[in-house]
Amino acid sequence: MKRLFKVVGVLLLIAAASSMELFAADQSAVGETAIGQDGSEQHILVAFLSRSGENYNVGTPKEGSESAAYAGYIEKGNTAILAEIIAEATGGDLFAITTANPYPDDYASMLQVAQEEIATDARPELAGTVEDMDDYDVVFIGYPIWHAHLPQAVYSFLESYDMSGKTVIPFNTHEGSGQAGTQQIIEDALNESKVLQGLAVQGKTAQEDPEQTRALVDEWLEGLEMKRTESENERVLAVYETIQQAMIDKDITSLDRLYLDGTIFTHMSGKTQSKEEFFGEISDGTLNYYKYVIHDPQIEVDGNEAVLSASVTLTAKVYGASGEWTLPVNAHFTKIDGEWYSHN
Repeated sequence: MKRLFKVVGVLLLIAAASSMELFAADQSAVGETAIGQDGSEQHILVAFLSRSGENYNVGTPKEGSESAAYAGYIEKGNTAILAEIIAEATGGDLFAITTANPYPDDYASMLQVAQEEIATDARPELAGTVEDMDDYDVVFIGYPIWHAHLPQAVYSFLESYDMSGKTVIPFNTHEGSGQAGTQQIIEDALNESKVLQGLAVQGKTAQEDPEQTRALVDEWLEGLEMKRTESENERVLAVYETIQQAMIDKDITSLDRLYLDGTIFTHMSGKTQSKEEFFGEISDGTLNYYKYVIHDPQIEVDGNEAVLSASVTLTAKVYGASGEWTLPVNAHFTKIDGEWYSHN
């Protein structure tokens, strides 16, 4: 059964753009929680120890370095790369574990310090703390493997907080040693926490193959059911962005699918057009859209109905007139069989 909707407002505003930029987006669209297996919200921390500078088997060798034959300099640590992907996928907060005395930049000196810490079972002083640790339900803990060991600074971190009752998930980078027994070490150290199976990724992969790295992380998180569920706000915004790009691409098939049957478009002059008439003018070049910038989009979802409100700056050529306009938008959406559709 067709549904009839009337689009009231400026026809220009239903257009798309060649580039979409979001400013001060509605915070309800991107939260810092994930949905647990029991359906409850979980607050997630992604804590990690990582080193930039000279690292084994990656980066650009530095002339004169005694480690240049097997190590190179990198701008971002291997484990930091994993941590950022995990935080993005789960909606977690990032926390970098750093020491009061930073580890040396060159690889040979770092190894010497790490060996001394392992030999003495040291607990290096940390430079910062997680002030609101009690607020987190899930803690990812990331680290490199040094000399087939968990870095001693990670022991300092684990012993700094009461993680009883929390879900703890390790992840690490390495160059051939895998987890190196650190999964069991963390399980033993946090015997009152629920420690899930960790992930080990080769540092060279993290540095040089972002697609494979992301695929490994995504597969692991999906297996743990830890990926953040996309909110309804995000789904509405995604449909809106798809429509905008379809307008500029003159992708009539996508537009026809995403606008409900019976939608009527109304010009400022009062002239009305059906979907077919409006899309026809997009196809034949009467309506052309080049750039569409949305400012401060706010999305309200009420059951199966949603409204996106914003102001937009539109660059277009319509009926022979070229220009740039900043105008209000009030776009309505309806969810049918689990999918969102626009009717203005």
